[in-house]
Amino acid sequence: MRRLSLVISITSLCVCLLPGVSPAADVTGLTVRNVDAVRYVPATDGRKHLEFDLLITNGAQTEATLREVVVRVGRKVMLRLSAGELATSTHSIAVGVRTPTRKIPPASSVITMIDLKLSGPARDLPPRLTSTVKYGVAPGPLSNIIDRHRITIGTAVDRKVPISVAPPLRGSGWFGLNACCVPTAPHRSGILAVNNRLTMVETFAIDYVKVVDGSLTRGDGTKVTDFYGYGQPIHNVARGKVVAVHKGLPDAPFPPGPNPSVRSSDDYTGNSVMVRLAPHTFALYAHLKPGSIRVRKGQRLRRGQVIGRLGNSGNSTGPHLHFSLQVTSNPFSRGVPFVFDRFRLQGTGTIDPETGEVHIRRSPRPARSTYPLDGAVATFNR
Repeated sequence: MRRLSLVISITSLCVCLLPGVSPAADVTGLTVRNVDAVRYVPATDGRKHLEFDLLITNGAQTEATLREVVVRVGRKVMLRLSAGELATSTHSIAVGVRTPTRKIPPASSVITMIDLKLSGPARDLPPRLTSTVKYGVAPGPLSNIIDRHRITIGTAVDRKVPISVAPPLRGSGWFGLNACCVPTAPHRSGILAVNNRLTMVETFAIDYVKVVDGSLTRGDGTKVTDFYGYGQPIHNVARGKVVAVHKGLPDAPFPPGPNPSVRSSDDYTGNSVMVRLAPHTFALYAHLKPGSIRVRKGQRLRRGQVIGRLGNSGNSTGPHLHFSLQVTSNPFSRGVPFVFDRFRLQGTGTIDPETGEVHIRRSPRPARSTYPLDGAVATFNR
């Protein structure tokens, strides 16, 4: 009996014949989805910052290039990112890789971070945004079957008012580093796979150091004790209950180097305290000074109570307080937006990369129910 051999490549079939694909379906080289809902903070620049992230995956067999991302409310264009600005807001999902890019290799994903700035009262925030991603795909196998080079998705806006808390520090010269909403900052761009989903862990987290007369340190600045912030008391930001205490770690080496004390994810935050403030709202105080923690698990705390002192333990390259709110007691859970109830803004600081000096562009004014943006220098008095 003659055997008939028939080999059919799926790539030669019309897309309309594929099971589960309707005749009207478009083939797209990319997929786009939201990492989470849009969340916002009223910030020290007087605007509402709406923060969200697009996970973009290249399903084609050749490199894709992002051309433009457009954010709309209804038909009105609110934000348009292209060229260098789009590249700055986009990076690989690989942990620690923050190289700006518009290129997506085959079978790879990137995150595009959106910082939409709006004026007006919070009650006027839109309930929903749409994001359109325009792209091109390099010639190659199957590139000619891609029907559409733009994808539009909707994103719900979480219009819940951010929780208001007291600042965790006291005095003047508190310089907030790595705060929202700069896409190149480690916190804003930090993404981790947590509990089987990609999570933006530190969107609203702030690293606080103390500035005195344009410097972070006294003397030659070669020891952690030279830092003006080192050993400063850390205050609880609202009434709550201590749900986790991690202690017993030394300060990280300084100048920075290999840190053998960080052996697991539990050690990443160093000596740290987690306080439950409300359902799905937990305050994290991290990198505290060895031996300084004054509270215990299960203890109920009042607002303003001293928790410990600023240090350099855990994954730290210099003495600072890492402060954030999280949705669970896991420090790697999704970050929660917040505002400080009141403080005085001194201005906006930048660090000279050559000398390490801090230059402050002065703009002193009181602030209430406001989130201090990246670089804000503040006085916290009660």
